[in-house]
Amino acid sequence: MLIDIVILPPKSIRRKIGTKIKKEIGNLPNFFIVDDIKLIPHLSLWHINTSKKEVGEIARKLQEITKEQKPIRITSSKFHALKKFKGCLEFTTKKNKDLVKLQQKVFQNIFSYKTGIMPQFASFLKIKYSKEKQEEIKKYGRSLKFGPHLTMGWLKKEKDISKVVKKMKKVKFSFPVKEIYICEIDNWWQVKRIIKKINIIDLSK
Repeated sequence: MLIDIVILPPKSIRRKIGTKIKKEIGNLPNFFIVDDIKLIPHLSLWHINTSKKEVGEIARKLQEITKEQKPIRITSSKFHALKKFKGCLEFTTKKNKDLVKLQQKVFQNIFSYKTGIMPQFASFLKIKYSKEKQEEIKKYGRSLKFGPHLTMGWLKKEKDISKVVKKMKKVKFSFPVKEIYICEIDNWWQVKRIIKKINIIDLSK
């Protein structure tokens, strides 16, 4: 089973950005659109290929992690297309040390529950990984790189990219992180179903 530990924007923001990207991509050829209907906008903390029976234990671990979590705010920085994955569209977020610390805690406590490696992302691109990256994937189930973002879709034709990016550039959002989620994902590493919500206990209040 493929799951992702994620931060989800509030429903109002998910609907806003999902509706907007669906409108701007329209009928343009694409691999997928994160429209908040079939696929849910999210910020990934750690992907893992695991057994369904491990989900309960993973949830318990996450509840321990979030007991003393400092407040975090996610703020979008820009909307762009990735150079490495031509056609892949995403919001990046502003740098946040507490978000990085949370991601590291999630990774360190969860990766051992893997039962296999993640399927290669965008396997049709036939990306060749360095020996170091291959060792990371073998040991941890996926690469260790963490670049916080919200993937919103993937266009098939390069000529369509600039016009969609132009129409999405003015979209901004910001929200406090009050919970993290365990979600089921597809082979594109996109969230298709929420499995469990884990509330963050803010001890600063």
